Amino acid sequence: MRISCVQYTAEPDLAVSESRLYPLLDQAVQGGAQVILLPECALFLSSTQAQSRSYALPIDSPEVKRLTKYALTHRVTLIVGSLIMRVDGSTRNRTLVIDHLGEIAATYDKIHLFDVDLGSGESYRESALFEAGTAPTLVTVREWQVGLSICFDLRFPSLYRHYALSGAELIVVPAAFTKTTGQAHWSTLLRARAIENGCFIVAAAQCGVTQEGRETYGHSAVFDPWGDCVGILGNEPGVLTVDIDRALVAKTRATVPVMSQHRDF
Repeated sequence: MRISCVQYTAEPDLAVSESRLYPLLDQAVQGGAQVILLPECALFLSSTQAQSRSYALPIDSPEVKRLTKYALTHRVTLIVGSLIMRVDGSTRNRTLVIDHLGEIAATYDKIHLFDVDLGSGESYRESALFEAGTAPTLVTVREWQVGLSICFDLRFPSLYRHYALSGAELIVVPAAFTKTTGQAHWSTLLRARAIENGCFIVAAAQCGVTQEGRETYGHSAVFDPWGDCVGILGNEPGVLTVDIDRALVAKTRATVPVMSQHRDF
């Protein structure tokens, strides 16, 4: 499967974010991508929770319809890392998997919310904005079993082990990691999740500095089941496109059969 990660800076402005996203989608399609992963908060990233809440998208919004139309027109699967969405009166940080027919094949709501106070002085309280998800989502994408996660989920290995035990061959990690935490932990965590579960980890991240001054780390990356980095971007907007092979998952799990020795304690 040929998969692309798109990396850019979303803003607290839907039109500006779309103007940055769609040229990168075109670039990925021109490169032959069958599946394209977008980052977390793909169309709206703000430091102000009230603004984020007021711009939460319903499923029938023009922005979502444009994404579904794009998937259908180009016969590509879009894994929309997440959108800030309005769902049954609540606000969710929600992944949409839009298949090549333009249908929403699966959704996932971020389970682990980013409530932290960093040594740099940054403070985040996602639980004040979002209602947390309660269940993992495993979806079939082009015959691959794909586990869905979002950003802070990466720090909770039990979610990734659940996916691996359920047959996931690939787990996606759309993110908007801060520069502070990204420099310290991003690549290490991605590689660890790949190694310990013997699967591909594909991560698309926000990068750069928003108009409000929020800085994200970038470095979208793909790690294979052995933990080797297949490709990685820097901190500039761009597209990372790689070919991945399901046979490597089976080979790695046969070589280091950690699934068969898994124990719950």
